Amino acid sequence: MPRYRIVDSAGSELGIVEDPRDAIELGEMARLPEGGEAEVIDVYDDDEHGREGGVNATLAVDTI
Repeated sequence: MPRYRIVDSAGSELGIVEDPRDAIELGEMARLPEGGEAEVIDVYDDDEHGREGGVNATLAVDTI
């Protein structure tokens, strides 16, 4: 199952989650590691930092 690193808008890592979607786009909702969901405000999937640790992408979410 695809894995995604979740970070907040300040760049702090919230954790890694699994999601059945092969890609998650801007404006979609992503599951948070502690439960609940938040809107994706940025997607980092095209460089080594965005995929570091074997994740499909790093997703910045709006946690406010």
